[in-house]
Amino acid sequence: MTTDQIIKSDILYSDAPASWNTRYVTQEGFTCQITLRGETGKDLLEKANLALGYLIDKGFKPDAHNGSFTGSRETKWCEIHQCEMRKHEKDGKSWFSHKIEDGSWCYGKQRKTGGSHE
Repeated sequence: MTTDQIIKSDILYSDAPASWNTRYVTQEGFTCQITLRGETGKDLLEKANLALGYLIDKGFKPDAHNGSFTGSRETKWCEIHQCEMRKHEKDGKSWFSHKIEDGSWCYGKQRKTGGSHE
């Protein structure tokens, strides 16, 4: 594989360095989600500003649970990492969690011992 093939491959499959998403409710009552991606924070904020203007002009409203609880009994929102947590059940107990970059699990709460997540 040549260097050019490696570079082209990385470009085709790389994630954008910045992303933004929000949930909104249409005039018909449908809850929708939009995700935008940008090469820079400035690029992304410009796209987000245009998207918000469009959604407001069309009469769409923010989802009442945007950024807190998704409204489903099977998922919750992690305020620490700004992502969805999934419901897990074992031995009659249930909890919500998601994996973080280092491979450990976050339960959506600050650690009492000073760590960033529990």
